[in-house]
Amino acid sequence: MHRTTGTPALRRWLVGGASLVIAATMVGCGSDDDSGDSASGGTSSSAAEEADPAAFCEAAVDLEAGLTTGGPEVDFETATPEEIEAALTDYREQVEPLLKEAEDSAPEEVTDDITSLTGQVRQGLESGDDSVFQSPEFMEANAGIDEYMLAECGYEQIEAVGVNYEYEGIPDTVPAGIVAVTFTNEGDEVHEIGVVRINDDVTEPLEQLLTLPEEEIFTKVEFAGIAFAEPSASDTVFLRMEEPGRYGGACFIPQGTTHDTEGSGPPHFTLGMFAEFTVE
Repeated sequence: MHRTTGTPALRRWLVGGASLVIAATMVGCGSDDDSGDSASGGTSSSAAEEADPAAFCEAAVDLEAGLTTGGPEVDFETATPEEIEAALTDYREQVEPLLKEAEDSAPEEVTDDITSLTGQVRQGLESGDDSVFQSPEFMEANAGIDEYMLAECGYEQIEAVGVNYEYEGIPDTVPAGIVAVTFTNEGDEVHEIGVVRINDDVTEPLEQLLTLPEEEIFTKVEFAGIAFAEPSASDTVFLRMEEPGRYGGACFIPQGTTHDTEGSGPPHFTLGMFAEFTVE
């Protein structure tokens, strides 16, 4: 689970960079969305016993991808409250089928965890109270799902390590497919690995791309996912890297960032915390 500037964000199972804005905006708008989007799914015991683990693995990856690479299509700085609320309602409607599919396909071993997690995702989306996502219940469910998927899904696994200020353990080449990236922070600051696919027509190395303005770099790369860890902790993210090509990972956290304070130094990637690799 990811924190930014000391505030819990959903990062893994919710929208990445937009999550804090979503939460704050929903509090301000006072969402009155009712049972239509909040109906809790869950899996019956008989269905869970007959569930196909492979189907759940795919559903869980789709859920993670949908929540970490999507978000409400609205400019939060210029939109009216009504426009923001409409966009949030549309987003909740997009997310709900992903939540339901994960619940319906969950095998018995992971039913409790997925039901707990999806219920808390719905609660956070509807109430704007992002404290849900730093609760012991959320973290326990999230860890249980990761543990199950690592053991049962059969995906390629990468053990990436973050230190001050570089990555270790990232291979030069990775087989195309769904890849589980477990990021362990062995540094003494908080670190992350944000993964992107570099567009086929882009020739610049990742180091050069990272120097570009934000609006320009995102015309040259496609965001794949992110894992975050505080010192001595780890996080796993399941990424669809099914399209061969150049990929890169980087840490954008400012130097000096701690559990509850944003650092004032340069982003970690400027200090060398980035890596480029090839998916083939």
